[in-house]
Amino acid sequence: MKQKIPSEYVAAKLNDWYNAIRKNLVAASESLKADILNDFQDMEENQDVLLYYSLLEFRHNLMLSYLKPEKTENIEKNLRDLEEKEDQMTGLLNYYFWFFKGMYEFKQKQFVKAIGCYKVAEQKVSALEDEVEKAEFFYKLAEIYYYINQRYLSINYATMASDIFNKYETLKEKKIFCDFIIAGNWVESMKYKDALASLANALEDAKQIENSHLTASAHFNLGNCYFYQGSYREASDHMDSALSIFEQECSSYVPKVLYNLMYVRLKQENHGDASEYYEKGIKSAASLGDEEHAAKLHILHSLYLDGGDREAVESGFHYLESKHLYATVEELALDAAQYYNQIERLKDSIFYYEKGAQARRKIQRGDAL
Repeated sequence: MKQKIPSEYVAAKLNDWYNAIRKNLVAASESLKADILNDFQDMEENQDVLLYYSLLEFRHNLMLSYLKPEKTENIEKNLRDLEEKEDQMTGLLNYYFWFFKGMYEFKQKQFVKAIGCYKVAEQKVSALEDEVEKAEFFYKLAEIYYYINQRYLSINYATMASDIFNKYETLKEKKIFCDFIIAGNWVESMKYKDALASLANALEDAKQIENSHLTASAHFNLGNCYFYQGSYREASDHMDSALSIFEQECSSYVPKVLYNLMYVRLKQENHGDASEYYEKGIKSAASLGDEEHAAKLHILHSLYLDGGDREAVESGFHYLESKHLYATVEELALDAAQYYNQIERLKDSIFYYEKGAQARRKIQRGDAL
C-alpha cells in the first residue's frame, strides 16, 4: 500500500505558494499550485489544509486578475464556495477569508464592502506571528484609504507596511508599492517635488530588480504626477512608457493608462489623438469589464469631443457616485465646470461646481467609507 503524504508537508508547500503569490511571481505560483494538486492525490486527510488550499486558490486568481487577466479563472465561483465554508474556518484561516474577500471587493470597486471585510480581518491582525503578513494587510488598508482620499489614514498604514518590508532585502518590490501609495498622497496634497523624488527612486529600484510591472507602474505614477503639475509633455512620455509595458503584459491596467493619455491629449488640445485613445480605452475597458474607466472615458468624450452633452456626461458621473468615488467626482466635476464656463454654458458650469463641492463635503465627512 502506498504511503500517504503527511499533511504537514503539503501545508509547508502551501506556505511557499502563498509567498510566491505575495511576490506576484506568476510562473512560480502556477508551478507550486500544480505540485500541490498532485500531492493531494496521496495526502492524508486534513480539512484545514484543504480549506487553506481553497483560500490560496482564490488569492492566486486575484493575483492573475491584475497581472494576467486572460488567464483568470472564475473568481466569483471561488468566493461563493468559500462563503459556504466560512463557518468551518477558525484562527488564521478566518483572517485569510476576510482579508482576501476584502481584496476581491476592492477589485470590484465595492469599497464600502471591502473596508467592512478589512475591519473584520483587522480584529485578528494582532495575533499574527508573521510580521510580513501584517505588512501585507497594512498595505492593503493604505491602498483603499488612498483610493477614497483618506490621506492621513493611507499614509499611516503605508508607513507601517514600509517599515516592515524595508527589513527584508527580498521584499524590495513591496517597499516600492508603499512608495507609490505615499507619493500618491503627496500628489493629492500638491507636494509634487516630494512625490517626484520618491517616484524617481521607485523607478530606479524597479529597474534594478528587473520587475517590468513595477517599472511600468513607476512610469505611470510619474506621468500622473507631471500631469497634475501641468507638465504635459513629461506626463505623456512616462504614460507612453507605461502603456508599452502594460500592453506587452496584457495587464488589467491598460484602460487606466489609456484614460490618462486621453486626458493628457485633451489638456494639450490634441483632440485627434484624444479620440484615438478614447476608442482604444473603451475597447480595452469592455474586454476587461472595467466599468470605472469606461465611465471616466465616457465623461471626457462627452464633455470635450461630443459637444458637452450634459445628459451623457451625467451618466458617467452617476456610476462614479454610485461607487462612492468622490475624489474622482470632485476632480472631473471641477474640470467640467471650467470647460462649460469657457464655452459660456454658465448654468451647466454652476451645476458642476456645486457637484464638485458636494463631493468635497462627502469626502470630509467620510461618506466614502
